[in-house]
Amino acid sequence: MLMKPTVIAATERRFKLADFSPAALDKKLGDGPISMTPERKQLRMRQLLAETDDAVSARIGLERIINGNELDSINYLARGMIASRSVCRIQIKDARANLVGYASGFMIGPGLMMTNHHVFGKPADATNSIADFDYELDVRGMEREPVRFGFEPDKLFYTNDKLDFSIVAVAPTSLTGERQLTDWGWLPLSGEPGKGDPGEYLTIIQHPSGQPKQVCVRDNKLLKYIGDFVWYMTDTSAGSSGSPAFNRFWQVLALHHSGVPKKDAQGRTLTKDGRVWDSSMDEAQIDWIANEGVRISAVVADLKVALASQPLLKPVLDEQPSPLPPAGVEKAALPAGMPVGASYKNGGYNNGSHDNGSYNDVWFEQSGDVTSLVVPLRIPVPFLKRAGGATLSEEAKPKVLAFPPVVAPPAIAGPRIGLLTGLPMEAVHIDQDTLNSRPGYKPNFIGTGKFSVPLPKIPAALKSKVAPLIGRSTQSELKYFNYSVVMNKERKLAFFSCVNIDGGKQQDVGKREGDSWLRDPRIEKSFQIGDEFYRKQATLEADRTANPFDRGHLVRRLDATWGDTVAEAKEHGDDSFHFTNCSPQFFSFNQGKQLWAGLEDYTRDTLLKNEERGIVMNGPVFDGPDAEGGDLPDPSQRSHPDPTFGGVKIPKYFWKILISKGENGLKAAAFLMSQRDLIMDIDRIKESDMLEKFSEEDVKVFQISFADLVKLTRLDFGSLADADTHEATSVGPRRIESYADIKF
Repeated sequence: MLMKPTVIAATERRFKLADFSPAALDKKLGDGPISMTPERKQLRMRQLLAETDDAVSARIGLERIINGNELDSINYLARGMIASRSVCRIQIKDARANLVGYASGFMIGPGLMMTNHHVFGKPADATNSIADFDYELDVRGMEREPVRFGFEPDKLFYTNDKLDFSIVAVAPTSLTGERQLTDWGWLPLSGEPGKGDPGEYLTIIQHPSGQPKQVCVRDNKLLKYIGDFVWYMTDTSAGSSGSPAFNRFWQVLALHHSGVPKKDAQGRTLTKDGRVWDSSMDEAQIDWIANEGVRISAVVADLKVALASQPLLKPVLDEQPSPLPPAGVEKAALPAGMPVGASYKNGGYNNGSHDNGSYNDVWFEQSGDVTSLVVPLRIPVPFLKRAGGATLSEEAKPKVLAFPPVVAPPAIAGPRIGLLTGLPMEAVHIDQDTLNSRPGYKPNFIGTGKFSVPLPKIPAALKSKVAPLIGRSTQSELKYFNYSVVMNKERKLAFFSCVNIDGGKQQDVGKREGDSWLRDPRIEKSFQIGDEFYRKQATLEADRTANPFDRGHLVRRLDATWGDTVAEAKEHGDDSFHFTNCSPQFFSFNQGKQLWAGLEDYTRDTLLKNEERGIVMNGPVFDGPDAEGGDLPDPSQRSHPDPTFGGVKIPKYFWKILISKGENGLKAAAFLMSQRDLIMDIDRIKESDMLEKFSEEDVKVFQISFADLVKLTRLDFGSLADADTHEATSVGPRRIESYADIKF
């Protein structure tokens, strides 16, 4: 299909902001070694151990990654064949069923396919379109007969134009009624970020220009991550939209969606042979200088917010493993002299028996008028061992198939393990019986004297709004593991939430399994916003109109997840799931990795790298002034009421302070993040127009002076203004587009 100019233009804008030369970065990265921090090596080693279940193989794999060695075990090809099953060609058809273009797509769960938003922007785009599976060449170079399925957008359709992806239901039975969709399985999606490192090569399976399935295994170097997107060098063309980009372990790392074309001095797009391209030419002729994919971790994060309660998507979010390939195959007429059911071994036929339990059968499979020789491959699957070392029963072992099976690990006691990531998935658990013994935030965490950082002070004019502890009317600090909160009883939200972060004691506790938020019994229930507001998300199907607001962590779980042991760190991180540490944040605001979470990542990565200690303070701005001609409010202007949704006043702005130890004292940076454009009309807008309205504007992030922050929040931050790394108050607020813009 012809790429939409708006998609290419948006990619070009991000490319300009990223400010890098693909060719120069490609040359700089070379073919190894790949630079990794010790923490990064540890993470990748854990991933490899989960994949191989063998320390030696994992170590060899890690060494190959670091050294840029592209050698792999021969089973890489077999695993790639399994992964390729779920990738299909999409015939895009209009309302009259006329063919208008091609794209690629891939199954991500039972009955669900992913492609780009610019392929299927609305349900009607999928209604008459067709998915072609097995549209590929066989071992003789002959085209296999494709198996076609229709789409069922009325069953489920979800799209995100910012991340350029769409999810659509596929009919369970082929158009001929002879095949089942489950025969092609799916590709599990892992929400874990960092499934590849700059300098590594990706593999992309695609249907370029609607051609039979192809694979790109070289010249596809991962260059750079920018927020929710990843840049790479690769050979893709028209029709490759919607293709999965894999790391070397066949995990889906990105959804391919667009590229940046080479242009001349007049801004005209050029072809690979240097001519000026026009719309009459095939898009495959464009000279793409770099390609951009949407990170799967960002896609999963959005789906967890938008469709967490959608039953059809549950297997996707649970990373349910793909089923076995179909056991039944249509046997073709065998060559003369070969017995039916016989196998070919050691230069001759036998009667189908197996030696020492090995499977050596070969057979011929008929697909339309094409006959293919099927040679089963044997690949060890180490995770088929049960806990305690016992092996599976004969009934549970995979049968002999045309391709090696992908099976679910048997149920075992203890935490759930992600099939592809190997990450433990623990349920959130909070022991509220010990709340009164929590140590809370420590002012002298970084140091004493000039390095001491007390909690912000509430001015006398706001004292009446502070929520006191039950039975202790003079106390208001809610102490948790590694952080503290002071609540505003009128707004039922925190004045501030402050956390100590120890970069040297961070522990890897794996991913959490769901959210389990609790009210804090130490203050009145009526002073906290709970699930009576947030639970409305449970009614959502394919949109966010019921309640577009997340339970937005103030102190992030990962920031509090540190301690002397893994168990202790998990207990500390789980403690962040109190509603007192929660504020309603519009889902695209909360999930934007380059924004709210991006600053948290920036802080945590900096502290982890140097194993330093640091502090993060944050909170909402209550009834802040509206921006005059922009997103940033003028602190000198009078305040305006925050808009209301579902009986709750929603903050327009949030503030955040990053604090660490400098050479001569503390250093601190203050930021203001605006969700104003997303929520100003939320109490007056029709539900049917909600998503369209909310997709028009992005969240803005600014670095501001402490003087302006004090005016906005009316809080007293003590001597932190002296540690301000903002260049000067006269410079004014600075828009933050990337980490490079941060002065810290």
